[in-house]
Amino acid sequence: MALVSIGESRWRMLRRVLRKKKFKFDDARNMTRLDRQHFDWLLTNGFMSKVAEDAYELTDRGRASADMGEYDWEPTAATVAPPAAATVAPPKKSKKAK
Repeated sequence: MALVSIGESRWRMLRRVLRKKKFKFDDARNMTRLDRQHFDWLLTNGFMSKVAEDAYELTDRGRASADMGEYDWEPTAATVAPPAAATVAPPKKSKKAK
């Protein structure tokens, strides 16, 4: 397990809604073009949970990360890269037209 920085944009999103019980996407926005991707990442990784249609709340993990700007990360089988192939096939030779 390691502590990994969530990045300033995501951290600011968490800090904006830290004192609210429920919030909407617009409450957390930083007004950047990557807001939707960052919001979805926070939701997917358990920093926020969906309460109702277009209503969210911070989880305990989100509150802890909003204070420190870091989160506990443990690699899973899906995030570990497979080993590189040992051999590579040689390139095919092209035939020249006569």
